[in-house]
Amino acid sequence: MTTIAPVRFPNKDGLMLYGILHEPAAETRKDIGILLLSPGVKMRVAPHRLYNKWAEKFVQLGFTVFRFDFCGLGDAEGEIEEDFLADLYGSIQIGRYVEDTRSAMQWLSSACGLDRYILAGLCGGAITGLLTAKSDARVEGLLGLGIPVILDGSNLDKSKYLTEGQMDRLAGRYVRKLLNPVSWWQLLTFQSDYRVIWRIFKKKLNLNVDPALSDGEKACEQKDNTNPLFARAFFEMVSSGRRIIFIFSGSDRLDWEYEEKFVQWNKDKLKQYDAHFETAIIPDANHILSLPEWQEQMMDLSEHWLKKHF
Repeated sequence: MTTIAPVRFPNKDGLMLYGILHEPAAETRKDIGILLLSPGVKMRVAPHRLYNKWAEKFVQLGFTVFRFDFCGLGDAEGEIEEDFLADLYGSIQIGRYVEDTRSAMQWLSSACGLDRYILAGLCGGAITGLLTAKSDARVEGLLGLGIPVILDGSNLDKSKYLTEGQMDRLAGRYVRKLLNPVSWWQLLTFQSDYRVIWRIFKKKLNLNVDPALSDGEKACEQKDNTNPLFARAFFEMVSSGRRIIFIFSGSDRLDWEYEEKFVQWNKDKLKQYDAHFETAIIPDANHILSLPEWQEQMMDLSEHWLKKHF
């Protein structure tokens, strides 16, 4: 018989974090646990109660599952000091919740006798899992949904870092809007994002950086927003023989960013580790897997990977 129980435990700063522990029947219990790491500000439930459904699936497979709130989110103690959501996301992308994840593993070790873990999560939860795994050998696998490879921040102009996939999609959207009178009104009344439109226009016409820009502006124009911690953590994990699967949504910019800012830059090196990582795409799905059929595809991919390796 499976059991579900609320629990609380302290992080390294003594703040209490709250979560839900899902335990399988004793006769089916595996010796490895799965932590579901909160995605951004969506906490331990995730959009559309995705983590509740994920936990139910994993428990049926014999895994002990723990989903919890990070410091400052949900029921957990602590404060979020950032004024802008983009800055909170940026801090998550460089490891804000790594220590909370390690605290959760420590609690599970004491409460359930586990010392092997798979970390899983959507978006911010996925990058938190990867950064945790880099320095913690207890993590044997990472199941990441829509993992970001870039850095966010309120001071970043995202229009500067559009991928080819994003520009192609946006260009098609703007062409269709030209036939809509409402879109013309938005354009003429300064409701459109002119930075994005101009950058798409420049790219399609193969124009170089605007010569009128200052040297400092040109340097900023050419700067990339890729997270420098991503590749290091990824290769640290796979080079030690641990397993990774990244599942992306076909309509999500994070898929294009992963392909253009990580895969294309590391093609030769990635070939060495084909046996230790894999990627999958759910066609047409959005970032949060809103539709039941997208969630089912994700569940099937997750189950197949878990059965194959664990």
